[in-house]
Amino acid sequence: MAEYLFMSPDGVVVYIDGSSSGNPGPAGIGIIVFDKDNLEKPLAQISQYIGITTNNVAEYEALIHALKWLSDNQFLNAEIYLDSELVYKQLMGNYRIKMPHIKNLVDRVRKLLNKFEKIDLKMAPREKNRLANQLAQRIVRITKKR
Repeated sequence: MAEYLFMSPDGVVVYIDGSSSGNPGPAGIGIIVFDKDNLEKPLAQISQYIGITTNNVAEYEALIHALKWLSDNQFLNAEIYLDSELVYKQLMGNYRIKMPHIKNLVDRVRKLLNKFEKIDLKMAPREKNRLANQLAQRIVRITKKR
């Protein structure tokens, strides 16, 4: 991984998504990480089951897992694309956060964000976030079949 960091000092592009089958229901996250200079071949693809929860919680968990992965792999600069308008606008301060468990998730995100030099959160149209969505939904389907 150190060789990669040397080759790409400008950071990475990350697409994230959370998915829940039912609300609440079995849920998963999908994360895809690309080198900023090569958006064709992913550096990492993460698909993880996160238990029974709501879609909104799954969206926040996808962001939290992505931030942890970036920190663990020493990427201090990233663009993170998400397709959840609710999560994006809550984090930007445009929407109020009413539920205590969502406030806790926002606090976790903000604490993680302090570890980085620069993280740009950006809205992605759903069609641009298709691969992360597929990863999140696939793990939910696999888990439901067990």
